[in-house]
Amino acid sequence: MLKFKKVSLLGWSDGGITALIAAAKHPSYIHKMVIWGANAYVTEEDEMIYQGIRDVSKWSEKIRKPLETLYGYDYFAKTCEKWVDGIKQFKHLPDGICRHLLPLVQCPTLIVHGEKDPMIPRFHADFIHEHVRGSRLHLMPEGKHNLHLRFAKEFNELAEDFLQ
Repeated sequence: MLKFKKVSLLGWSDGGITALIAAAKHPSYIHKMVIWGANAYVTEEDEMIYQGIRDVSKWSEKIRKPLETLYGYDYFAKTCEKWVDGIKQFKHLPDGICRHLLPLVQCPTLIVHGEKDPMIPRFHADFIHEHVRGSRLHLMPEGKHNLHLRFAKEFNELAEDFLQ
């Protein structure tokens, strides 16, 4: 619709998963890709992490309050519960979320991972790096799941340099 011949994708968390799928299914349209906080499959460990975030009333106020303000408490809480129920279904699929598509990604790919990410364990970044041919993995020692917010300057410079 937009008539772009090629685009670069940046995707965080589920957006990173979406970018991986798009790059695998439409390689001729994707110039470069930066992903962070993404996973290609779901493990028992992941399910335990996700169950830990199911009840948004247990989240820190700093994280929870802006989302409650934006979406309203009830909608936000129900959406989070449904997300947990939905994502854990991938644990039982042999291809997980998109592990079978990773070898189909042809564009230069930068995988950024926060070593203190409580949502996505490091092995997911390693797996994606291992299965996306020619990808580059950049680890941020103090980064968590929201590393692009907390370390915006460093992240933006990294992404801009890669996308040039």
